Amino acid sequence: MNTDKVTAASAMPPIPCSRWRTPFAIVIVMTLLSAVAHGYMDGRWAKPTDLTAQGQRLTQLPERCGPWVLLKTMELQENAARVLRCYGSTVRAYQNEQTKDVVNVAVLFGPRGPIAVHTPEICYSSVGTAQLGERVTRSLDVAGQSQRLWSVRFAEKGLDGNVGEPSFEVWYAWSDGGAWMAAEKPRFWMTPNLYKVQVAGPVGQKGTPPCEDFLKEFLPQLAPLLGQPEEPSLVAKATDPFSISRIE
Repeated sequence: MNTDKVTAASAMPPIPCSRWRTPFAIVIVMTLLSAVAHGYMDGRWAKPTDLTAQGQRLTQLPERCGPWVLLKTMELQENAARVLRCYGSTVRAYQNEQTKDVVNVAVLFGPRGPIAVHTPEICYSSVGTAQLGERVTRSLDVAGQSQRLWSVRFAEKGLDGNVGEPSFEVWYAWSDGGAWMAAEKPRFWMTPNLYKVQVAGPVGQKGTPPCEDFLKEFLPQLAPLLGQPEEPSLVAKATDPFSISRIE
């Protein structure tokens, strides 16, 4: 038996518990912080309020917005409702009495995370259409307040996979209860819940695009139904650092 090895091993000082306790504690703290941050980003740690009642106010939208008259009211698709976890929503079709143009509008209210990441570039590109060019921001002056929305065009794909001329466009934006914003990363807004408005309609050959004309009439009707933020809009306090400045 090698007594030297036994003696040397037994002579080694014990490893202090603090050497492994500190890294372990750091890992636990980082894991908890990550879970809390993810829950807040996803809207799960929101302050409990009557969010369903707030969302139900969206069904009070009028049947007429200027020359635009309600054609029909629809339900949010089941798979979309499951993903978005909306507290309230309304999906409608309006027709312009003069031009006969028809637009579809959806207004959603729900947790910031799901509402922020669901964009038309994702949903429309998976149903036989192709996006044409990059989205651009549009600025509207509605009731003395500046509103900024994204605008993106789509075209239908032929059986051969070729893409033709633009057949429709979609305008959309988010709000925390204040002005509508075309933001790059609304998921990082310091608010637990978001509203989203999305309007799809024909491109239009001349004059004001149907989506723009509709939004100018629709947004003033929608504004009183939005729950106001608990404090002055954080979006209004500072320019969104993730926004782009290109406006057409």
